[in-house]
Amino acid sequence: MKRTWTLLAMFLALVMLVQSIRLFIPMIPGPVNMFLIGSLLNTIMVLSIWQTGSRWAAMIGGLLPFGAFAQGQLPIIWMIPVVAGGNMAFTLWAGAFRQSRLLYLAPVVKTVILYGGTLAVLRLIHLPEAMIAVLLFMMSWPQLVTGTVGIVLARKMSRRIPTFL
Repeated sequence: MKRTWTLLAMFLALVMLVQSIRLFIPMIPGPVNMFLIGSLLNTIMVLSIWQTGSRWAAMIGGLLPFGAFAQGQLPIIWMIPVVAGGNMAFTLWAGAFRQSRLLYLAPVVKTVILYGGTLAVLRLIHLPEAMIAVLLFMMSWPQLVTGTVGIVLARKMSRRIPTFL
């Protein structure tokens, strides 16, 4: 069990580091930034549950929106539980369906949660149209792309790295 917690801590540190790339290399254009960092974060979330076999790995995705909010990538505090829920569902789905083609529905589940949750938040608060458009875009089809790329990368990487448990 100690090994599992150590691995989970390592994966948490890794996602926080990857999430902070935009602070160290600020010249990456926004859309490239979103697709690159999003794909890497999804890869790490998937690897965390595959490598540990622990449902606690979902908490890594649950903590990510706090970092995104602190960095200004998530402009509304009410979006934290929405993004946390989407990330956690994505991670748990990837863990449950690792050996099935249903694995590739994980990005769909995540996107539905993120887009639907964003619509719900936007009904509660008044925002400028430009911000609404950006939020809805961020929580729509790019999530399908980054989630799918994350799964593909995790599959390729899991063949090359040893299973720790």
